[in-house]
Amino acid sequence: MNSAQNNVLSKDVMVRQLLLPLEKFLKTKGVTEIAINAPNEVWTESNKGWEKHSINLEMGQITALANVIATYTNQRIGQENPILSAQLPDGERIQIVLPPAIENGTVSMTIRIPDESNRSFQEYKDQGFFDHFRYGKSKEFEQFKPVLRTEDIKLVQFLENKDLEGFFKFAVQCKKNIAVVGDTGSGKTTFMKAICQYIPKDERLVTIEDVRELFVPHENKVHLLYSKGGQGKAKVTPSDLIASNMRMKPDRVLLAELRGGEAFDFLKLLTTGHSGSITSYHAESCSLAYDRYVFMCKEHEQANIYDATTLKELVALTIDIIVHVEVKKKYDDESNLIGKERFISEIKFDPVSKVKAQFGDAEIIVGDRE
Repeated sequence: MNSAQNNVLSKDVMVRQLLLPLEKFLKTKGVTEIAINAPNEVWTESNKGWEKHSINLEMGQITALANVIATYTNQRIGQENPILSAQLPDGERIQIVLPPAIENGTVSMTIRIPDESNRSFQEYKDQGFFDHFRYGKSKEFEQFKPVLRTEDIKLVQFLENKDLEGFFKFAVQCKKNIAVVGDTGSGKTTFMKAICQYIPKDERLVTIEDVRELFVPHENKVHLLYSKGGQGKAKVTPSDLIASNMRMKPDRVLLAELRGGEAFDFLKLLTTGHSGSITSYHAESCSLAYDRYVFMCKEHEQANIYDATTLKELVALTIDIIVHVEVKKKYDDESNLIGKERFISEIKFDPVSKVKAQFGDAEIIVGDRE
């Protein structure tokens, strides 16, 4: 083992040592978030909501942990760089905010524990995940049915029959571009992983993330990682990795958590023949998902040559299916939180609008169908 490897190992050991006060929370089944707002207290979130715990964790220990994590991930943290995003040795995502970006004497340290399991569609069915969805079928569907693709007609039939498993399985097989949208903690990434299980096993996949969360069963796969916030040993951006994809010959690109200007790069990627790709991002509904995508695109300087209307039309032509997932808290009669319910609230799939956008007022001639 060379000196560089020894150095990485020693940094790893130091991080783990300073994480010992949090170890029991990191290993508690069902805990998805760990938050520290001030010395000597820890909050954990699970399906039952947030719970407060008292521990022996002084401000000096928290600051030492932040500095060791910064060193371990080749970043900086201090008065000039008080915000740090990083990945812990076992894959957890951590966000740290220290003074002066936060009130003196306090700290914000949030750890997101990734879910490495892959949930089946049967498990989703049993949990009622598909019981509350809404789908707006075009009033012109029957009029345009003769000129629609056979696969699109079949997908609408799946929705009419409330067969969401059949819908997503066939949509993936047809290489439809899919976006899963919703709030933080709604289960976007987990459901995205479930959809990915229907991708044919012979395909080559490339995932793009800041922290590994997309665990897929395929053998021919590459997991690309970017450094969040412009820090890290290599200052790689999502846009850099999307550009790299063009020369890596993926059958599909899976990009979890679009956040900014990289949405425009991803849009360009989809227009170059990389169909069947899947992504996720924050949006309050399927209808707002188009505007939200445009807002993200506008953070890219190249997108400024397009007006918002043009970008929105391009998004509608490129992303075939939008799925909105939602999480609602459940309370008992005494207003005590007893659990959370996650479900698909809405599906947007409108092949009629796409045909009208593609052909305009032209007469559409369709070849003989089997």
